[in-house]
Amino acid sequence: MNTDSTSSGDFEDNLEEVPDWPFDSCTLELSDGRSLELADSISRLPTHKEPAVYMCRARLGMDDVVVKYSWSDARMHEAQVVETAASFARECGDVWVLDHLPNIVHYEERKSSEGARTEPATLHLLVQEELYPITELTTAAELGEAFSGFFKCYRWLVERARIMHRDISLSNLMYRTLDGKVHGVLDGFTLAVFMDGQSSSFPPQNAPPFRAIDFFQSVPPAGYLYRYDLESMFYALLLVSSSYQDGKRIPPSTKHLEKWDKLDPDTLFNEKWWFLTCADPGWRPTAQFSGLRNLIFFLACLFNNGIYARTKFCDQVFDDTGSRAVSYTDGFDLTTLGGHVTFDSFANVLSARLPPYSPRRTSAMLSSPASSLSPPTRTTKSNSLPTVDLSKSDTASGPWLP
Repeated sequence: MNTDSTSSGDFEDNLEEVPDWPFDSCTLELSDGRSLELADSISRLPTHKEPAVYMCRARLGMDDVVVKYSWSDARMHEAQVVETAASFARECGDVWVLDHLPNIVHYEERKSSEGARTEPATLHLLVQEELYPITELTTAAELGEAFSGFFKCYRWLVERARIMHRDISLSNLMYRTLDGKVHGVLDGFTLAVFMDGQSSSFPPQNAPPFRAIDFFQSVPPAGYLYRYDLESMFYALLLVSSSYQDGKRIPPSTKHLEKWDKLDPDTLFNEKWWFLTCADPGWRPTAQFSGLRNLIFFLACLFNNGIYARTKFCDQVFDDTGSRAVSYTDGFDLTTLGGHVTFDSFANVLSARLPPYSPRRTSAMLSSPASSLSPPTRTTKSNSLPTVDLSKSDTASGPWLP
């Protein structure tokens, strides 16, 4: 079968080598008796992780679905992670989370000898509802609503389900609409880990434009922190709002963002550092996303203030000891950059700075019609959070002053 290599998200590598469909026919009988019919070419998901994950669209009965498959000996597959989270959400009554998780329609494992290829591992076959990339959203209110959903779901996963995603990038930030309302959906749990009992120390493999700056330093962090995923979310929001118009990628307003997907690690680190700490990098959103300018500015302030606090603490350690080799981890909260980058601080900014959002209830809704694949939903409203107070920041001037 002929295959193409297409990217599901910009700012990530387009990988050329893709395998044939690993079965002899375009129609596949699943282990539950249903028939799956391949409907599109195959692409490799644009990430740096191994094993590689391949994707294609298909039809399952009357529904459009997405098929993901990979060869791996891993004991835990992303389908199992998602189903564990979904089951826990139902058990504890937090069913709103289901609106922000992918709906797994089917998952099975097959020995590689069953397919048309010979691979030294088990073939993992996952079927899920089709989701839509956030780059297709065209208003600040919709993109902001999706971003809010990502954050709330991610926070719940860490604090309640004890699951850390560790692969935040455009290809894993999707959306669906239910009753005309946009819901941000966290997808791509291949690198996710359970925080209790499993190691999360190996370095991230998400695309470099979305990778936290700490991982570009000569001595990378010993473990993975939730603020790294929050930083990745921030970069995703920044790149979409400055580089997309009418669902298409355009040159951003500042040259410092234009080639983040092409820079070597040292240069990319310098660009990110400059962007987070510079008083005015000249950043501007596209016309459609101008309503997100204040949100992105105040989120940037969180990282700016945290970086400044860490630098100030390190300088003080040097002044007191005369050595840069002295560890400062016992005296500084690295998890939250001195308390500046926390779930609460993120939530405060979102509560105060998100543009107003009203669901669309017309025939021009953005997503597919209601499907039997849609998970059960229940909308809940969170309590209002106080406005973030940056007036006491140690920085002389915050970045990107509006």
